[in-house]
Amino acid sequence: MEAPATKKLDSSLELNEENTHILGGAFWNLVRLYGLGRREQATLLGVNPNNRKSLKDYEQKKAIPLDPDKFLRVGFLLGIHKNLRILFPQNVNIVYHWMTTRQELFHHKTPMEFIEENPANSLLHLATVRRALDILRTGF
Repeated sequence: MEAPATKKLDSSLELNEENTHILGGAFWNLVRLYGLGRREQATLLGVNPNNRKSLKDYEQKKAIPLDPDKFLRVGFLLGIHKNLRILFPQNVNIVYHWMTTRQELFHHKTPMEFIEENPANSLLHLATVRRALDILRTGF
């Protein structure tokens, strides 16, 4: 039996079904811990928020769409979570509520409000949140 065809995103991550479940498991666990609803979940994944059935199906399968954009988005979310765990190692309450707490960094909006403010730019805003935390954590 032949192995399924895969596409490379970079040297370490292949765009394949197995990785949709690996990243999906991480994504669905994080949005649950962060207490994010369907609208926020859809925004983070870059999918239509009106297609709740698809989101529910992905959640039940613990998967994400097989799409480079979705892999990138989940990668940014994982980077955000990593930075928060490093910045607040003794307080998971801060970590799990940070995305929905107003932040001076984002002109007193929550990071989710900042990401959602323009759906066409949600990927760019997600990357901006990740980068802002990278800078806070490392100093550059």
